[in-house]
Parts: sequence; structure tokens; C-alpha cells
Amino acid sequence: MKISQWKQKVPKISYSEYDALHEKLAKINGIEDIDKFLNPDESMAHSPYLLKNMDELVTRIIKAIKNKEKIIVYADVDYDGITSAVILYRYLIRFTESVELKYVERSAGHGSKHIINEIPDDANLYIAVDSSSNDVEEMKELSSKGIDCLIIDHHTVTVINPYAVLINPQQEGCKYPNKNACGGLLVYKVCQVLDDYMNTNYAENFNDLPGFSLMADMMSMREPENRYFASYSLTNLHHAGLKKLFVAMNSDIQNLTSTDFVYGVSPAVTAATRMDNIKLAINFLMCDEESFELDDFVNQLVKVNDYRKQVQTEALNRLKPTINLNDKVVAVVDPTIGKGLNGLVAQELSKAFHRPAIVLGNGENETYAGSFRGLEDFSMLDLLNSCESIIYAAGHDGAGGLQVKRENLVSLIEELNEKLEGFEADDTLYYDLSFHINEITERLINQLNEFYRVSGNGFKPGKVLVTGLFIEDKKLMGKLSNTVKIFCDKIHLMKFKTDEDYYNNVPVFSEIEAIGTLNVNEWRVFKPRFKIIKTNQLYIDEYKIVN
Repeated sequence: MKISQWKQKVPKISYSEYDALHEKLAKINGIEDIDKFLNPDESMAHSPYLLKNMDELVTRIIKAIKNKEKIIVYADVDYDGITSAVILYRYLIRFTESVELKYVERSAGHGSKHIINEIPDDANLYIAVDSSSNDVEEMKELSSKGIDCLIIDHHTVTVINPYAVLINPQQEGCKYPNKNACGGLLVYKVCQVLDDYMNTNYAENFNDLPGFSLMADMMSMREPENRYFASYSLTNLHHAGLKKLFVAMNSDIQNLTSTDFVYGVSPAVTAATRMDNIKLAINFLMCDEESFELDDFVNQLVKVNDYRKQVQTEALNRLKPTINLNDKVVAVVDPTIGKGLNGLVAQELSKAFHRPAIVLGNGENETYAGSFRGLEDFSMLDLLNSCESIIYAAGHDGAGGLQVKRENLVSLIEELNEKLEGFEADDTLYYDLSFHINEITERLINQLNEFYRVSGNGFKPGKVLVTGLFIEDKKLMGKLSNTVKIFCDKIHLMKFKTDEDYYNNVPVFSEIEAIGTLNVNEWRVFKPRFKIIKTNQLYIDEYKIVN
């Protein structure tokens, strides 16, 4: 097993060894107001009226409601897009029956161009959520048919669109402070203003959903408003479907964390869209009450997520040996993966090789199309758009889609190598603090996890170095035999997304130290009598033998 360099993080604010644990962690991460950061409140939420064009957009929706006009809501294909559309649809259906939810499968792509031919001519109002800020020609075509266009989006705005009323904090002249908002949050803000105009309080039925949209779309968890909504979602969840899916993913519903959602529930919901079954994901999010139908949706999501894991694992095992380590960006072409999984495979390749990654399949007209994943060091989106060999790149700084002519792929890789000439892949493994195994207690673990309960982009869960570990046994687990459990005296070490070779190399009866994240595994035993069993665990990134 290759051992990367291990380093303890240099604290952004100096701390004393006498500081409490949460004070050390705060100073390591450069957090000055600990209570405000860890316990965000409603005062951190901005007024929706700061969003440019809010009054105009809301006034047009109310006109459509009062005149019983036909409203079309268009959903984008990711978690944020589906949630945005579900919130708006479920809100509007309380006022009018003349509202319809439209969508396309992920394999079709993002943006209004994929749905425009399905918009009925007798529609009066078209509302695109979580997409379409730059879809000028599509809005022009709809407007020419007498269909008014509204867009609620958060992606980068590159053109002026005179054919639509736009809500987007990224647009020029918008005074909304949070430029890291997501579609679900912005739609919720629109619903809040609709409530104000119509003297209702329906938006509060959906107040547990925006935080999950923010986490799913990897928006900054350094942003105070995002932290407030994410924290609220985790501690005030009332959506019946999400509750049931969290339980199916073995999460403690009373102590949910961002990690439970980002690595459990979110991938399960989006697995449906990645397999071109967006209807399943939408039907699931529509269910806010217990029902047999909801049970079926949850079971289907678990199954499709298991299949997604299998396909993803096979793709990674196939592609890793083909990577050219001389390139600054991992770039592979594999049409068998499918559009839905390109992004996930790119993300895993980026993690494995510590550099940006591009995964492509066959596009139209002799092109390759696929997904990219970047690093926090720079904007991969801007980098790609600065390349002459690219047709387009869109999405977020660190994640999105791209298209390139097949004949220009080699040129694109050469351009990226040149632009990233000074970039060196850094596989250094950083940890916050070091503990001997005898210091690891349930209380310590709970303190660590509470500090990182709301984590994500810009504020990753902290890792620790644990010393004094002695391996007593090991076990290969999981449906795909890709999970290894390592038994030590006082703790179990878990390694996920690995293989049998890793298992075979684990040195039983050896002393090691390891870096990872701590947690407490809890399960209930009912026979011969009821009891709760708890085991301390370390989800390991790496270990090394102590000589």
C-alpha cells in the first residue's frame, strides 16, 4: 500500500494545549466566533427581497394563479433541481390546478432546450428552476408564442437574457449577499415572498428541504446562511420520505449529520436520475406523508443505489490502470459508463489521483461529452473555458459538464498540461489532531462529530491520527467485497471502496497508526433481552505499520 505524506494541519489561529477540544478545532479551521459558527440561527438568513427581480417575478406568478393560466414548471435533473421543482409545484398546487411539472431524463442533458418542444402552445407561464439562466434562444422562442418566462437559478450568468425574468444572485446588479445559494433555497425564498403577497404561510411546509439542496449541490458550508439552512434541515426534518430513507441508510434520525446525507440519502435519490428514472426521484420527494407507496419508493431507491455502486466500482477498477500520471488532469473516454455516472466516476478518479478529472462518453456530431471534477485550489470551470479546444464547459467551479470535438481531445489535454505546468498533485494526508487509542472515548467522538455536524464544501469533516493500534483480526465485507473491517482491541477500523488486495495486505498481529474519521456504531439486539451495543470506529484513509 502506497503511503502518502502525513502532516498535521497548521492551525489558522494559534491554540494552547489547555484549550478545550472545540476551541482547538475552531482555531485549526480559523473560526473566531465558535458559537455563531456551530449554532447558526435565523438571523443569518437574508431577506428574499434583496434578490433582483423578486417583485416582478412574484407578481407574474400571482397573476397566473388569479387568472387560472396554465403554468409549466421545468425541473433540472440533479437533486437540487428536483427539489426546487417539487417545492414550487407543491406550493403552487395549493392555489391552482393549472400547474404541470415537466422534466427530461439525465441522459438528455441540462437546460430548457431539451424540453422546449414539449411545452404546450396553450401554456401561459414557463418557470425553469435550477437551470436555464443562459438559455436565451429558448426563452425567445417561448416568448414568441406568447408564453412568459421566469427563471430561478444560481449558476453562472454569462449572457443577458431579455426574454425572461431572472432570479439569480450571480447576475449583475443583484444585492443578495449569498452568492453560494442553490436552486432549492432560491425557490423557497420565492415561496416566502408569495406568502407575503397572498397572506399565507405555506412556504414553511418546505423549510426542511433547502438545506439538503445546499448540501447535495456542494455549496459552501462556510457561508453563514447556508450553514443555518443545512443545520435546520438536519435537526428539524419532517419530510416523511427523507426520514424513511435516512433510516433505510442506517442513519440515526435523531442525530443526523451532513455526512449521513451527502454519502447516504443524496446518492440514493440521484441514483434514480443517473439511471434515467427521474420519475422515481420526483415521486419520492412528493411523498411527505407515510404510505405503502412511499415504502415502495424507498425500497426502489435502495436497490437502484446498490446497482449504481456496482457499476461505479467496476468502472473505477477498469479505468485506474489506464491513467497517464504525466498528465495534470485525469482524462478518460469510456462510453459504457453512461452520462449519469460520468460525474461520480470523475469524482472518484480525482480523489484517487489527487488532480482534476474528466470522464467522457460519446456526444453528438463527432464529439465527446461528459463530466469534470476539480479541486478547491482553483476553478476547473474557468480553466476549461479558457481552453481553445473546448466546445463548452458549464456548471460549478469544481463540478460540471463539458463537450469537446473528438479530434481536439489530445489538444485539450495538451492545453491543460500547459496551463497547469506549475501544478503538482498533492497526495499529502492532513489531520487535525492526534490521539492515542487509550484517549478515544465515546464522549470524544461525539464532540468531534458535533463540531463537524454541518460540513461540506469549504469545511470538510476533520480527520484524526490514532496511534497505539494493534491489529487482532480482519474481515472482508459487503455485497461487492469492497469493505474491510480491521479489529483492534478498543476500536474497529473500516475501509470502504477498496478491494481484496487491500484486505490481503492488512498485517494481522502488527502495531499500526491510522488516519481517518471517528464515529460510534450503534445497533440494537433484541434477544435474549433488549440491549444497545456500541462500538467505536475509525473510517480510515490510510494506515502504516509502526516499526
